Amino acid sequence: MVVSDASGSSSLVQVFDSLTPQQMRERGSLKWSQYPGDVIGAWVAEMDLGTAPAVEAAIRQAMHDGLLGYMPPSVSEAAREETARYQRETFDWQVGTEQVSLLPDVLSSLSAVITSHTREGSSVIVPTPAYMPFLEIPGRNGRECIEVPSLTPGTAEGPTHWELDLGRIESAMAAGAGLLVLCNPWNPVGRVLTTAELDAVAALSSSYGVPVFADEIHAPLVLDEGSTHVPYATRPGSDPDLTFTATAASKGWNIPGLKCAQLIASGRARQQWDADAASSHLKAEASVVGALATIAALRDGRDWLDEVRAYIRANRDVVGEALGGIEGVEPTLPEATYLAWLDCRDLGLEQPARFFRKEAGVAMNEGVTFGAAWSGFCRLNLATGRRIEEETMHRIGDAVRRLRPRAS
Repeated sequence: MVVSDASGSSSLVQVFDSLTPQQMRERGSLKWSQYPGDVIGAWVAEMDLGTAPAVEAAIRQAMHDGLLGYMPPSVSEAAREETARYQRETFDWQVGTEQVSLLPDVLSSLSAVITSHTREGSSVIVPTPAYMPFLEIPGRNGRECIEVPSLTPGTAEGPTHWELDLGRIESAMAAGAGLLVLCNPWNPVGRVLTTAELDAVAALSSSYGVPVFADEIHAPLVLDEGSTHVPYATRPGSDPDLTFTATAASKGWNIPGLKCAQLIASGRARQQWDADAASSHLKAEASVVGALATIAALRDGRDWLDEVRAYIRANRDVVGEALGGIEGVEPTLPEATYLAWLDCRDLGLEQPARFFRKEAGVAMNEGVTFGAAWSGFCRLNLATGRRIEEETMHRIGDAVRRLRPRAS
């Protein structure tokens, strides 16, 4: 892991700035080992920036104590209490400990909600572009996935703005859909949904009786100081009986491999969740080390998170400036998350991510994997060292400049 010492933010920035591709390859994460050779890993949604010192200390203490078995009730209770406290203090969401369940990950909770809390034969609405497994999980659980491509009104004065297509979402609900997956902050376009958008979703959910699965795993990663994440469940129109919220410390503190997410529900949704056999099974699968790391992150890792957000924000500025000079690549830079969404359709490539991997040595995600409508796009991970980010931009720019003469 890469962490800061106690001397402050400047040392943390120096550590991040010094990172090299070779160091990342030696670390051996999937992000950097999937593609051999001199390829920069910029695809999997994990950071190259390590984790908070408090989290690292908690993991080491667990190893020292031999606390590597099944989840003790006291640790589970402490993680649930810390989750509730974090939501109250950070987002002014009045969550009770009894409303929080620990689970291995967000995807397993979505599967459980689909199988146990939607009607057989009903469909699952997923606004796109969407995190890839959200498009696959409904089918694995015997439900049709209805992809609803987002609206992209743009202006000559500014970049594309991504909006939910509320009209098509309503049509799907009216046709009998059983669940809406709402990703906020929005992976991969990096939007923070407004209260007006959340209220519109809540009105549709209540009107048609369709539950909402709110994925808020990127909530700790709002980048702009003037912007705030608003939990969907806090909106006055959201129905507690129809609302499931999934969150985790995994993205903000870079611990996705530790397997401890949280599902928050109240009202009848809570009663149904507690009574369901599949839900009970999942509660036994969360990792004790993940729970200890979560407690440490939420309790003592916020200063580190502030520094990381500032660092990613600066990386975002580097990427925005660089791509602004590359004809044919139009970026959507994130308000939250560490993910940029690149519109490469003007390059005339069916698989731009494959092109950049082969021609530039930069591995990104192919846009079409985020929904059928998004061929020609790529997702770029910004959570890396500054030197690596600058090299990534240099490689992408060179590859596009080499392509243009051939295209003409």
